[in-house]
Amino acid sequence: MSKQMWNWFIAAGALVSFVGLLFLPSALNSQNRDESMLGAGLAIFSLGALMIAVAFYFKTKALRGEIGSEPNRAALLNGKRRRITCDSCHQAAPVIQCTMHKMSLCSNCLSQHYDSRACVYVPAIRKSAGRVAKGASAARV
Repeated sequence: MSKQMWNWFIAAGALVSFVGLLFLPSALNSQNRDESMLGAGLAIFSLGALMIAVAFYFKTKALRGEIGSEPNRAALLNGKRRRITCDSCHQAAPVIQCTMHKMSLCSNCLSQHYDSRACVYVPAIRKSAGRVAKGASAARV
């Protein structure tokens, strides 16, 4: 199911919740209170809220699957800009980054670039360390 369909389901849940809220003024009327009308209104409202929650759940599952299948989007959401092509040949996708030269390299260009004395390599995409991890590593030095 598409993400767009879940948006419609959220809108339908909001509409059902609104209908449930319309029961409240008649149920809480000062002249003749009706407990069954109050219960029905709250049940309809909660059904709408449940519809909204289910729609958000399935929409996030669909979005999570989409992010997992597309690494460029995952890198963008993690706050890193992923380079689309290798900095050396500009043809293949980069797999590693040389931190000394600030270059992203594909597997073919890596064999030509390798220098064991100067270059330090990290994967092209990696999670950034959190604030606590950065502070802990800085304290050890």
